[in-house]
Order: sequence, then structure tokens, then C-alpha cells
Amino acid sequence: MLGCLAGLLCIWQSAGIGYAEPPQPAGSSLYAFGRHLFELGEYYRAVTELKRFSLLFAQHPHYPAAQVLIGLAFQEDGEYEMAWAHFRQVRDTVADAERIAAFKLGELRVAQHQYPQAIQHFQRFLRTFPDDPLAGRTTYLLGLSWALNDRVELAKQALQLVPPDDPFAAQALTLQQELKIPRPPPPKSPVTAGILAGVLPGAGHLYIGKPWHGLTAFLLNGLFITGAIFAYMEGLEATAVILLYFETGWYLGNIKSAVEGAHEINQRQREMFADHLRATYAPSALTLQQLSAPGLGLRFRF
Repeated sequence: MLGCLAGLLCIWQSAGIGYAEPPQPAGSSLYAFGRHLFELGEYYRAVTELKRFSLLFAQHPHYPAAQVLIGLAFQEDGEYEMAWAHFRQVRDTVADAERIAAFKLGELRVAQHQYPQAIQHFQRFLRTFPDDPLAGRTTYLLGLSWALNDRVELAKQALQLVPPDDPFAAQALTLQQELKIPRPPPPKSPVTAGILAGVLPGAGHLYIGKPWHGLTAFLLNGLFITGAIFAYMEGLEATAVILLYFETGWYLGNIKSAVEGAHEINQRQREMFADHLRATYAPSALTLQQLSAPGLGLRFRF
């Protein structure tokens, strides 16, 4: 009797009765293929397949994941503007992926060095999702964005709000300490450069470290002034007026050039400081592996 039951059980198993895996929703293989292309680094092809999946299977359980993957593929491929436009659409239309998309909008603007826009997106995220698992990371990036935008005091205020138990707490504290170190004053004063250029054409350029520009400005202005004086002395008043007209343009241009040169030098100093902050404190972009890890409370799986 037991032998008969065992035989029937073997026949049942071999026929797949009772142990068959539940059928996968239509489109699962297409989604899996798109994700596989993403993992291989074939981002353009991944976007194509995932868009086709999204168009054909908008009600599929993997639809939110596909939308996030499309944005990540654009980002990994360096197409930041396309990634930003896609995530903005996802934020407004795909409820399950809204908060990931909202965070990515700010993260992408940081990657593009568009810090005022990044600040706006991070502030909106924190207002909308104050208790989200990404809130600590967002607060840290908000402080870093303020610092990169040369708003040090606002950066310190934001960094102080990173929770002490957050993974970014130690880095936020280190960045706060660096921001407390007095920064050197701007190397050149635009006002001083403009005054010197107005008193003696070329002196402003000499002040900002451009002696050849200064020599050119001095010679050109001197040439036109000398020519106007000689023309007037020879009774060529019309010629003198014409020369003075052109001299006025050279004179004012000399002042403007000196002022702009001082601003350029100061801007380079700020950019060097921003480059240092990015290289030292900017975290890597949120990746698929991090999004797939538990703890983010996502309502969908990749």
C-alpha cells in the first residue's frame, strides 16, 4: 500500500502537479531583459526595452521599478538633463516611485553644478517626506549644496539638522568643522582695480596680474589722447573730437576689463574651494544596488 502511494507521489511530482511555480505576469521577461541590459552597462538598449515594457504593461507590478531604472540608465550614461526630465515626470505621475524621483531631481542638479535648483528640490523633498529613510542623506546634500553655492552659514545650519544616528552624521560633522575655518579674503578687489584703471589706464590690469593687458591699455589710451591733443593744436578740431570719441570707448573699456578681471580671479578661487568640497564630501549617486537594499521602504521590487 505504501509502495503504491509512493509511486503515485512520484508520478504527481514528475507531472508538475501541486509544485508548479505560479505563472509570472505578462511582460516579466521583457522587464527582466531590460534590467539585465542595465546591469551589463548597455544603458541605451536598457532604456529602449524598459520604455517598451512601460508602454505595453503599464499595470505590471514592476512598472514603478522600470520607471526608476530608465532614469538611472540616463544618469549612468551621463545624460543628466534627460534623467532629470524623466524623474520629474515620474515624481508627478508614478505614486510608488515619487519619493525616489523627488530625491533624484536634487541629486542630478548637484551633479550638474546647478546648486540653487538642487537646494529647491532638496527642500521640497524634506517638506514632503520629513521622516523618509532618505531624509538624512537629503539634509546632508542640502547643506553641501548651500556650501557649494557659497552660502556657508546656511550650510552650517542645514548640516546641524542631520540626525546623529544617520550614516551621514560623521561626514556632516567633518564638513561643519571645515566650514568653520576662516577662508582667505578674495585675492583682488574689483573696486580697487576699477579705480586704478580710471586714474591711469593699464594700472588696473597691472594690479590683477595682467601686465601685457595693462601695457596695451596704457599705449592705446595714450596714443588716442596724444593724437587728439596734436589735432587740436593743429586746428583740426573735428579730428580731435573723433579721436576723443574713440578714446572714451577705450578708456571705459579699460576700466570694465580690469573690474571683470578681478571678478574672474575671485571666481576661480571660489571654484577651487568648490572643487575641493565636491572631491572630499560629495557622496556617490544613489545606485540600483543601494535602492535594492532593504531599509528604504519601497513598495516595489527591482
